[in-house]
Amino acid sequence: MSILNVTRRCHDCGVPLQTDDPKLPGYISPRYLEQSGEHFALFCDACFEKQRFNYAPNEPEVTKDQLTMLADAQASDAFIVYVVDLFSFESSFSPEVNKYIENLPVLVIANKRDLLPKSVSDAKLREYVAHRFRCARLSLTAEDVLLTSLSSTVDVSDIAEVIASKRKGHDVYVIGPSQSGKSQFVNAFLRGYTNPSAHNAVQSLTYPGTTIRVLQIPLDASSFLYEMPGFALNNSICGVLTTQQWRAIYPQETLKSVPQTISKKEAICFSGLVKIELVEGEKTSISCYFPKSVKVKKFRLIGKKDPFFDGLYKGSFKHISDRAKEAHDFDVFDVVVTEEGGRDIGIEGLGWFSFVGNKQTFRIYAPKGVSIYTTRSKIPPKELSKK
Repeated sequence: MSILNVTRRCHDCGVPLQTDDPKLPGYISPRYLEQSGEHFALFCDACFEKQRFNYAPNEPEVTKDQLTMLADAQASDAFIVYVVDLFSFESSFSPEVNKYIENLPVLVIANKRDLLPKSVSDAKLREYVAHRFRCARLSLTAEDVLLTSLSSTVDVSDIAEVIASKRKGHDVYVIGPSQSGKSQFVNAFLRGYTNPSAHNAVQSLTYPGTTIRVLQIPLDASSFLYEMPGFALNNSICGVLTTQQWRAIYPQETLKSVPQTISKKEAICFSGLVKIELVEGEKTSISCYFPKSVKVKKFRLIGKKDPFFDGLYKGSFKHISDRAKEAHDFDVFDVVVTEEGGRDIGIEGLGWFSFVGNKQTFRIYAPKGVSIYTTRSKIPPKELSKK
């Protein structure tokens, strides 16, 4: 007797579902097919990617090999040098990484100080960075943060001295997100380096137990400095841009505040990549800190029409990514501000805006997977500093 089986099909496109080849139509991850009941509506991966809204922003991607290195660092009580980019690092923390280093001594090198106005005191910036690390469950103080602007000629001998005095004979692991400046720091470190041991510096060592090739620099007869590959910024705006596009919008000079005001029924667009609206609250002054190449445009919301998305098709807004063109390419988040004082709302890798908290609710449209963060102000709003 023949057996009649029902072929399960994608609820959106109707293509028969299959788990064999991700490149063919109808592919669905096996775990979704196995976990679903017989009467659940299922989407193939391609349709799910198009249809989903408010998918949780990604966390920085950490590989198994990187975790192997961190496990060694943890086991040997290594000294951690954590490099971040002051322009945008707030959503670059990985809970997996933090579990390995939470009980280790950590020195933070906050790079790109030159991108932030000189009017902001170094002391306040160091405390801001330490605060963000504490929010990520790493117990740091402002004294654990060094500010710098790394380049091909910068002298890091003062940082090298701090590391030498604090590592207490242990290995040093230089870690941080991609593009933060780790390699710049290591290269600057090597310019003033004198080998105190009988070991040679190895430029392309395969780290034990991994496939990662690292630089190993002897620090004494039994300890070394290792530079770990950067954590992938798949939750940053650079994840939806090509390398060329990202380099075109990354700031090359000190950020300047662009003042704006926003009221209900108004929205502000940033190069077709991000839109903000004021859903609740009184008219609010905001200070926008975005690269000069990011175009800022304000418009009114009239009825059901949305000029942001209509304009993308008509060309009246500059959009620079093929992955963020239509409404279903964006997640939507409401940020309810309960705190008073200077506040920031930022888009990882693109910039942020500052304002004085007054029970506002902002609605943020950002490309899917890109992290939105809210924190106390990195650069206090002018309205707050006058009080």
